[in-house]
Amino acid sequence: MIKEFALEPDVLATSFRDFSYFIEKFGVGQGRVISRFPKHWKRLVYEAAQASLRGTKELNRIEVRLRNITDDVLIASKRPNGDGAQPWLTRAMSEHGRQPFDAIIAHENPTAHAEVLVAAELDDSDLRFQTTGQRHITRTAAEIVGCVELLLGASKTVKLIDPHFDPNKSRWRRMLGRVLTALASNGQTGVVLEIHRANNALPGNLKHYFDSNIPGMRPAGITVQVFLHPETAMHNRFILTNVGGASYHTGLDDNEDGNSTPTDLVSLLAPAIFATEWANYSSQSVFLAYS
Repeated sequence: MIKEFALEPDVLATSFRDFSYFIEKFGVGQGRVISRFPKHWKRLVYEAAQASLRGTKELNRIEVRLRNITDDVLIASKRPNGDGAQPWLTRAMSEHGRQPFDAIIAHENPTAHAEVLVAAELDDSDLRFQTTGQRHITRTAAEIVGCVELLLGASKTVKLIDPHFDPNKSRWRRMLGRVLTALASNGQTGVVLEIHRANNALPGNLKHYFDSNIPGMRPAGITVQVFLHPETAMHNRFILTNVGGASYHTGLDDNEDGNSTPTDLVSLLAPAIFATEWANYSSQSVFLAYS
């Protein structure tokens, strides 16, 4: 649902207009992100801009915009940097062979590779570049989590929001297990998973539901926190991360047992909507914590 592109740093260094054109095409809400490949990608962009625009106001404007690129646009990829002695495109192609990007955007495509997009020829009509902010999914744990799996790999904080979340039932537990696995494999330390649900059961029962499941599921190094909200204040379902998120119209529980709605509509959140929902589920008191 979210496409990850490798973007050659030199593509952004020819003018402020080119820089802005490409940067504004990316963001979780648009379904496209730039892979931070290599890890010092920003430095490579600035060095290329210095070489071509030194002494101009355009360089200053690029420097400011580059500094302010947000994590929902330039996503931490956890990919290896490759051989720094090689040209960027060579490194990107090698990494693509190891773990594919959705596409590579570069100044040129000398080998006519089908997944290398030439920057000067790129527009929204190219199917390889097209994305959508919404998608119908089959309600399996794999598809529910798959919509945001790229974000989970780059996140420090994740919020699962569903008023009926119940880890005692397999239809939520399967999804939760996939989220925990994705977080455990992202290589970050100090990751926090928050579960937000309605306060519509006895506290002792809720504690039992979570105590019976979370300790056995929680990977080392991940903190799980549970928050309760008035049921009247909760309706929408979300998976939110500190780099973006998505809404789920039906729920975060799957239908693998065949007893519920078979499909769901998932929508990526635009930055302003994401910020509002993130704030709505912040600053509450913790009901339970596992670490």
